Amino acid sequence: MSKTFWNNRYKNNDIGWDLGMISPPIKTYINQLNNKEVFILIPGAGNSYEAEYLHKKKFTNVFIVDISKLAVENFKKRVPSFPKEHVICGDFFDLNKKFDLIIEQTFYCAINPKLRDKYVNKMNSLLNKNGKLVGLLFQFPLSEQGPPYGGSITEYKKRFSPYFTIKTIETAYNSITPRKNKELFAIFQKKEKMSKTIILTNEQINLKIKRIAFQIYENNSTEKEVILAGITDNGYILAEKIQKILEIISTTKSTLCKVSIDKKNPLKGVTTDISSEKYEGKSIILVDDVLNSGSTLIYAIKHFLDVPLKQFKTAVLVNRNHKKFPVKADFKGISLSTSTQEHITVVFSDNKSIVYLE
Repeated sequence: MSKTFWNNRYKNNDIGWDLGMISPPIKTYINQLNNKEVFILIPGAGNSYEAEYLHKKKFTNVFIVDISKLAVENFKKRVPSFPKEHVICGDFFDLNKKFDLIIEQTFYCAINPKLRDKYVNKMNSLLNKNGKLVGLLFQFPLSEQGPPYGGSITEYKKRFSPYFTIKTIETAYNSITPRKNKELFAIFQKKEKMSKTIILTNEQINLKIKRIAFQIYENNSTEKEVILAGITDNGYILAEKIQKILEIISTTKSTLCKVSIDKKNPLKGVTTDISSEKYEGKSIILVDDVLNSGSTLIYAIKHFLDVPLKQFKTAVLVNRNHKKFPVKADFKGISLSTSTQEHITVVFSDNKSIVYLE
């Protein structure tokens, strides 16, 4: 999916998505636009018949971006009167301009599906207030064979709704025959601010932590020592709070262990501030603030399983139910059903701890 990849696709004319003309649904939408000075972006433009059509209709602020130099040069040769400064050869994710309208035509389905959340975030950030993302999205099963990659109306609603108001998303009535019933015409309007919803107040957090501490005590009432292994940073803070309660309610010794892991790249490895000999044969509770995809916990668990343990459990303040990995929280404050676009933030402080969703 690099520059070379896309250049080769254009060089070999391996561009099956290219209609050789503007797609009818987008043409129909453009025909009802009245403001010829609106700032418009066409990302992953390719041969961009949409930009050519807009240019011929005297729209003055149309920009295109494509990572393929060959595609960009092809467009310049075909539409020599198009403003050169409005033609950008580069990575869409590096753009920092603002637009009123972004036209989606085979770009979303062309990028690696792993980048789709990043795409949605970037689209939101590129649009001005009340800006719109308009265009076509394929509706056929997502597969590893691509580009193009498919999608569904369910996926699009779930992925875009946290950042956009969905004005329209329906099967395009005027697609070309080969794409009939395979295209969704969509109009998404930017949401100005991600709304924040308080999930747990300071008082509720304290009650949840107290309950977790009692559950840990009940589960380890016959143990001489329990290791509370907190993942930095918030996981360790949570472990400290649990330990303070255990010291009040239990005679079992609790030992803190700080677990360091790069959550964005857990393959870099896991380290602890106590040696493995100190937790060998002991009961360990791995503690983190939020169980998201499960990747952090699963790599941390692997680290501890390199030595023999008596018992291993996990504790989190917030358990999210869309995990990618088969990791469960044995002790949890609250469980939430959330989308992958929604973000849980835990803020710990002496008197104003809070958990919110945005």
